[in-house]
Amino acid sequence: MVMSEFKQGSVICGEGDRLDKVSFITNGSAEISLNGHPFYLEKGDMVGLCDLSTGVHSHTYTAVSDVTVFSYPYSSFDDLEPLLRDNADAANLLVNSMCRQISDFLRYKVSLKKDADSVYDSAKEIYTQYESLCALYALTSKKLPELTETPRYSEPEPVEDWISNFYLEIGALNPAALRGFFYGKPGISSGFLRRSAEDIVRVFRACRGYQDYIKSLSSVFLNPDGHDLFSLLTELHMSSLHIKGADAAVDTLMMQLSGMLFYMTGVDPAYFLSRLNSYKDNLTVKRAAAAGEKPESPPGVKQNLSDSLSDILRYSEWPEDVGNKFIRCVHDYTKLADRGGTDDAARRLRKELTAFFQKLYKQILLKSLKDAAPPTVVKMFLNFGYVDADLAGHDNADYLYSIADSLKGSPELGVYTIPEWLGAIYGGVKEPNRNEFDMDYGEHLRELKIRGEIDAKEEARLWTDMDGRLLFELENVFPIVNKLTTGRITTFCPLFSDHSVQRKLDMSQIKPAQLRETIDEIRSIDYSAYCRDILYSNPRCGVTNETVHVETLPDIILTPNIGTRGIMWQEIEGRKRATPARIFLPLFLETDLKALMIRLTAEFRWEMCKRIQGVRWNDVTNPSLTSEYSDFLQFYKNNRELSIEVRDSIKSELIRAKNNYKMVFAADYAEWLLYESSGSPRLNKVALRMMITYCPFSSAVREKLRQHPRYADLLNRYHHKQQQKTHRLSNVIQKIKQTGKDIPKEILDEIEFAGK
Repeated sequence: MVMSEFKQGSVICGEGDRLDKVSFITNGSAEISLNGHPFYLEKGDMVGLCDLSTGVHSHTYTAVSDVTVFSYPYSSFDDLEPLLRDNADAANLLVNSMCRQISDFLRYKVSLKKDADSVYDSAKEIYTQYESLCALYALTSKKLPELTETPRYSEPEPVEDWISNFYLEIGALNPAALRGFFYGKPGISSGFLRRSAEDIVRVFRACRGYQDYIKSLSSVFLNPDGHDLFSLLTELHMSSLHIKGADAAVDTLMMQLSGMLFYMTGVDPAYFLSRLNSYKDNLTVKRAAAAGEKPESPPGVKQNLSDSLSDILRYSEWPEDVGNKFIRCVHDYTKLADRGGTDDAARRLRKELTAFFQKLYKQILLKSLKDAAPPTVVKMFLNFGYVDADLAGHDNADYLYSIADSLKGSPELGVYTIPEWLGAIYGGVKEPNRNEFDMDYGEHLRELKIRGEIDAKEEARLWTDMDGRLLFELENVFPIVNKLTTGRITTFCPLFSDHSVQRKLDMSQIKPAQLRETIDEIRSIDYSAYCRDILYSNPRCGVTNETVHVETLPDIILTPNIGTRGIMWQEIEGRKRATPARIFLPLFLETDLKALMIRLTAEFRWEMCKRIQGVRWNDVTNPSLTSEYSDFLQFYKNNRELSIEVRDSIKSELIRAKNNYKMVFAADYAEWLLYESSGSPRLNKVALRMMITYCPFSSAVREKLRQHPRYADLLNRYHHKQQQKTHRLSNVIQKIKQTGKDIPKEILDEIEFAGK
C-alpha cells in the first residue's frame, strides 16, 4: 500500500478519472458530490468503492479536512480478491464502507422521489390558486406550457424495492452483527461487494433521473427567461393591490412559493434573492401608489387588458398627436359593421391603419430588442398584431395575453416567431431575405450605389450595420409576407381583429413540434424532399467533382396574423445551395397544415431545380424535373401515351392553374404523396414516371409498392439505377482505402443516401 496526504480543499480524485487504485481513509474526512448534493466519507471509509464495476470515477472526491489515505492498486475486481482472502480486517472495512455508502445513497434516492412528487404537486397547486385569484379579481391569467406539458415523474425505477430493502436493512445492522456475518468469509464479502458495485450504479442513475426532473420543474418556478410562477404571482400582486383582500391573499401564496424556492434543487440562490428583493422593492412602491386607487375596466374587459392600446403607444414613445390619431382610427375600425368591406371608406381606413402599423411595429421592435423584459401587451402586438381587446374580442384577447410571454419558436428546429426572426437578423445570426425583386441585402446596396444614392464608403458601412439589415427586412419583406399569408390581400389589415377568427385560436395556432412532425411525415415518404445536389471535390483522396446530396431543412417564420396561405419565399440564402429555404406561415392557420406544407415542399422542389439548372431550367435536352414537366405540359396534346380523357383532364388542370406549370406540378405532387404512396392511382403514366425519377419514395414505401403492377417496372428501373450508383461509390471508397486515407464523411453519407 502507498500512503498519500491531501490538504483541506484539495481534490483526491476527479470525476472522469480512471480508477487505478482504491484508498482507505486513515485520517480526516472527504466529500462526494452527486450533482451538488454532498455525501461524507470518514476514517475507515474507502474512496472508489462506488465505481468498482465501471473503472472510472463517477464523482469528485474532495478533502473536507487534511486527509491521509492508504491506496491499493486496482485494475479489475480480481485485484481485490487477495486482500479479501488474506486480510480479514481490511475486508471488513471494505464491506462496512460499502454498506454505509450505498445506504446513504439509497436514503437520498427515497428523499428525491418524495421531492419530485412534492414539487410537481406544489407547482400544480400554486398555479391553480393563481388562476383562481386571477378569475376572482377579473385579471387574465397566463399559461405556463412547461408546467401543463410536464407529467408527473414516471420513468421506470432502475432500483427494485427489494434491493433498497436489502441494503437498507443490512446498513441498519449493528457493527457486531455485521462483523459476525462477513468477518473471515472472503467468498461472502467478495460476492456482496461485486453485487453492490453493480447496484450502486443503478442507484446513481435513479438519483440523477430524479434530480434532472426536479431541476427541469424548478424552471417552472424560477428561470432566467422571466416567465415563471414567481413572475406570474409578482404580476398578479402588482395588478390587484387596489382590490380589497387581494394583497393578503396573494402575499400568502407568494410566501408559500418563496419558502419552496429557498431550498429547491436547481434554483440559483443568488438569482432567487435578486428577484425576491426586486419584487419587494417594487411592491413597496406600488403599495404606496395604489392607496385609494380604484381603476375601472370597460364591461367584459379584464383589468390587465383594459388599456392595451394606450400601453402599447406609451411604450413606443410616439408623439401624443400621432398616437391619438392612431387611436381614433382603431376605434373607427372597431365600430365598422363590416371590417372586410370593399367600400371606399373601409379601404381608406385599412390603408391608413396599415401605414400606422408598419411605422409603429418598426418603432416598438427596435426598442424591444434592447429591452430584456418588454410588457406583455407589447409582446402581443409584436407576435399577433394585437392592439385592443374590443377589436380582438375579449375571449381572443384573454387567450393571446395568456400565451404571449410563453410563446416561442424553436430555432434549433428552424421555426421562428417573427420577433425571433427579426432578432436573429439584428444579431447577425441570419441574413435578411431577398426582397420582392429577388435582390438580397448586398445586391440592394450595390443597386443604391449604382443609382448614386450612396457611395462605396457608405456601402461598406451599411454592409455591417445591423440596424440597416433589420430595416431592409422590415421595409422590404415583412409588410408583403404579412399580407400574403393572411390570404385576404384585397381586404388586408395587420391589426388582430375578431372578424378574422374562424376557428378557436388554440386549435389553429401552429406549434414548432407540430410543424416538425408534419415535415418529418413528408420526408418519411419523399426522403429527398429537402435535399440538394452539391459538387464535392477532395483531391487529397482522389475525389473530383462527385455529386453528393445534402439535406437542409427550411427556416419557417410565423407571421403575426390569422391566415390561410403559406409562402415559399426563397429556396436558398444568397448563392449557397446548402442553406435553408425561407418559408412564411401565419401563426394562426385556418387551413390544413399538412396539405399546405406538401404544396410548399412541391414549390421548393420546383424552385430549387430552377436554381440548379439556371437558364436551362426548361430545356428538355438537359433533363431535369422542371424541364421534363414543362415539356410534358406544353406538348401534352401530341403525347400518344395519353388518352383523350387524360388530355382533357390536363387541359382542365392548366386552366385552373392559369397555365402555371409549377402549380400543376404542386397539385400532382400532393396526389403523389397523399394517394400514390399508398397504392391509390391518381396520376397519368407520364407524370408517374417523372415523379418516380425526380421525387422517389423512401425505401419503405417503394418496398410496399413493388408488388403493385402499376409501379413494379418503374421501381425496378429506379432500384437498378441506385445499385449502379452504390457500386460506383463502393469502388471510389475501395480506391481511397488502398491509399490508406480516411473515407470522407460526404462519400459515406452519399452511399447511405443512395440506399434510402
